[in-house]
Amino acid sequence: MVAVRDVVLYLHVALGTGGLLLGPAWLVARHRGRPARGLAAGYQGAVAGVVLSAGVLAATDPQLIWLLPVALGTQVLAATGALARRRGWSGWQSWQPHLLGGSYIALVTGVLIAETGNPVFWLLPALVGQVPIALAKRRLHGADQAVAPLPA
Repeated sequence: MVAVRDVVLYLHVALGTGGLLLGPAWLVARHRGRPARGLAAGYQGAVAGVVLSAGVLAATDPQLIWLLPVALGTQVLAATGALARRRGWSGWQSWQPHLLGGSYIALVTGVLIAETGNPVFWLLPALVGQVPIALAKRRLHGADQAVAPLPA
């Protein structure tokens, strides 16, 4: 018989995998100029599901309580990153890549830590992730300058 905890763990893994697949798909679609609202909603839903399932897993095993702040932080990064552009927050071109990239880096880190237990994977994804974040910032700022009026 399959325990409820096992079902939640399978769901947690499936949602995390979905987020890992949807993140780059969303990025590529946006890079090509498409709104990609479905991919964005799917990514946000996957991250929210990972957070909820992490909460259930932490409640069933006190050794996993550390998952809660990591999961909540991931959700805050993903949701805030999505809102930054949509709401037109001042400086969103700088913040959005860090926020959305940070949420994706957290998903990658979770997989690597769960699979290897190697502490180097707490740092390596964040370091490697700085390259695509910097490229996204450069692209967003370049697009902004291309449509900005020329100084008088």
